[in-house]
Amino acid sequence: MNRGRHLAILFIASAISVFSISFSAFSQEKTKVEKEGYLESRTPEACMACHEEIFEAFKKEDPHYQTVLDPKLPVEKKGCESCHGPGQKHLNKEEGFISFKDKNAKIRSDPCLKCHQREKTFFQFNRGVHKLSAVGCNDCHQIHKSPWTKNLLKGKETDLCFSCHPEVKYKFYLPTRHKVLEGALTCSDCHASHGTRTRASLRNWNKFDMDICFKCHPEKRGPWVFEHPALKFEGCTICHEPMGSPNRFLLIRRDVRSVCIQCHGQRHFNPYSCVNCHTQIHGSNFSRYFHH
Repeated sequence: MNRGRHLAILFIASAISVFSISFSAFSQEKTKVEKEGYLESRTPEACMACHEEIFEAFKKEDPHYQTVLDPKLPVEKKGCESCHGPGQKHLNKEEGFISFKDKNAKIRSDPCLKCHQREKTFFQFNRGVHKLSAVGCNDCHQIHKSPWTKNLLKGKETDLCFSCHPEVKYKFYLPTRHKVLEGALTCSDCHASHGTRTRASLRNWNKFDMDICFKCHPEKRGPWVFEHPALKFEGCTICHEPMGSPNRFLLIRRDVRSVCIQCHGQRHFNPYSCVNCHTQIHGSNFSRYFHH
């Protein structure tokens, strides 16, 4: 009997201890939130008093509004304050509230990365050409503006890309080209806009035969018994211009023979194309000379 009484007392004491610790931690967290100036349950409705038009677009269409409805998220990752910072500091005109107006790219991007950097597509963002070129997230994305667009882009993807890369746009008017202007594919089908380890931010390039070109041209990939070293080590762009070319097959030279001799030199049969004999130029399972 005494043993049972001792166990009961021990259990009650443990429960009281756990409750006290939890209550203390909750109180400390509550104090921390209040001290930092988060309006907590009063947002985002509190923001609507002065920003009604923005709030209505944010509430109706923006996927970021879902953070308001998630009870598991901490207050600093909910609604308006998740991006702009503590609302009380805004009301008191104190430092610590982010307005995004006239701020550099880093300040405008850091609030976004607070939630998005854990996503796979953002792993290389800090080394990406956009980050290094001082392009902020809201240069391409709209956060609370109606109507809602895919990926919250400010406009059509290709138009956004060409606004900073006009030197690329003309290539899609050449006789042989990828059908980007026609809408058959987009820039992000080949390039990762948030950065990669590859050149030109390509999604894949010459990595264990995973060149991004093989996504649409798998018949050129192999594996082959006899592989063309240029394709294996240099990649498709050693022979082809990926955007557009005045030459057929997107070749970087006027004809196939001119492409071949840049690596192999002039061998024989000057008037003829190399692929008249070397028909399996991307690779072969039967001949080291890429014949049938």
